[in-house]
Amino acid sequence: MKKSSLIGLVLVLVMSLLLSACSSSSEANGSEEKFLRIGTASMGGNFFPLGSAISTIISDHVDGFVGSAQATGGSAENANFLGTKEVELALVQSGTLREATTGTGAFEGRKIENMRGLTSIYFNEFHILVRKDAGINSIEDIKGKKVAVGPAASGIEINTNQLLEQYGITPDDYKAVHGTRQEATDGLQTGQVDVHIYGTGVGSAQVSELLRTGEVKLLPMSQEAIDKMIEEYPDFGAAVIPAGTYENQEEDIPTVAGSSVLVAHDEVDEEVVYSVMKQLYENKEDLISAHQYFKQMNTETATNGMVVDLHPGAEKYLKEVGAIK
Repeated sequence: MKKSSLIGLVLVLVMSLLLSACSSSSEANGSEEKFLRIGTASMGGNFFPLGSAISTIISDHVDGFVGSAQATGGSAENANFLGTKEVELALVQSGTLREATTGTGAFEGRKIENMRGLTSIYFNEFHILVRKDAGINSIEDIKGKKVAVGPAASGIEINTNQLLEQYGITPDDYKAVHGTRQEATDGLQTGQVDVHIYGTGVGSAQVSELLRTGEVKLLPMSQEAIDKMIEEYPDFGAAVIPAGTYENQEEDIPTVAGSSVLVAHDEVDEEVVYSVMKQLYENKEDLISAHQYFKQMNTETATNGMVVDLHPGAEKYLKEVGAIK
């Protein structure tokens, strides 16, 4: 055998041994990375960028795990995915969370009992958006109109019906238009829909864009309807969209607000959830840089809208920082 061939063979053998050793070491130390899938919503709404920011924190700071934001149909589908363990974490609106855990509303007869809470992220005030040329001057006028309700059986559709029922309006009283959040806002601009009830934080960029056109306006809720809704659905609270929040909005808009909550299924390891909680709060400024709604996330209000038991890992962290006893 030529000397050059012999040297080449030796090098191949050495490299093979080194790679084998590295692989064995990685397996022995259990360093193979695992995914934490996060159910969000369509890419045009708030949940997807929020979930993406959370996944980045997990990938960068939670040892051994990679976060992965999953585009979904929203809160209701996220609850279903947690129930079947198709995701480990998810963002869910508090109203949907309550229905899923009690087997009511859109979840009639099928409770999802394995969801555990981590932290409330932000409050989503209901923005009742209507086209000015649709002949709608009060919520009662929504009867017979085209209402964008998000994907079928989504959290958007659930919340829309919860609000409208306070005015005696049932799903049979309007024409439901299903689609993504982006399709709903596009539809308001083009006239394909007349109404969209958008649960989002005050100052929403999407709402700002709609009201800036001068073709869309916000409707207020009556105090009677607000009181009735809170009594029936205690996970909601009274809220106000202050005058001047948006262009062409000259008056305060009384409404209701729910919470958007980060939840996990009950088989996610306690120490993993503890680490996720710790890293989210310790890297909050990075989250805020990604999305302004993270400004509302704090340990003092972590259990707002939390209609499920806390995950043991979240409970451990919140006790450690003195947020709960």
